Amino acid sequence: MKQSLLTRLASQPDALDHLLLSLTEEQIRQRPPSGKWSIFENLAHLGRYQEIFTDRIQQINEQEVPSFSRYVADDDPGFSGWLQLSFDELIERMRGERATLNAFLSILREENLTRIGLHPAYGPMTLEGWTEFFLLHEAHHFFTILQVGGAIRMSDQPMGL
Repeated sequence: MKQSLLTRLASQPDALDHLLLSLTEEQIRQRPPSGKWSIFENLAHLGRYQEIFTDRIQQINEQEVPSFSRYVADDDPGFSGWLQLSFDELIERMRGERATLNAFLSILREENLTRIGLHPAYGPMTLEGWTEFFLLHEAHHFFTILQVGGAIRMSDQPMGL
């Protein structure tokens, strides 16, 4: 695996330290006025998708060109389990899942990295391509968390600041 991908996999979650700074668990669980997912729901989705992604890359590694359907969190019974966790449990579980994922990807040999899995929207992608997709998907949710957290912080500011 390219070192840049492994580095991003290992370090991208560090952004949460900044994104969640000064937010309480109540604020993290608060849905925005739009009714879209709360920060907590975004994190639960990322945690669950990390499990799904690990399973998918194992299938790509073991099967000949597996095909995957689109992942929809609201249709996944495993997602609700993540929503039942406390914030601390969720973060701890996410970190543990990431360590497992990093360990698995770091030991793959070069010939494994070119194995193909079929994505329903993006077509055939190598294992490295799937990893890039995973990181971009996670970054998209981190940006959403930044936006929701920023709106929460701004709503708590006294007028004129």
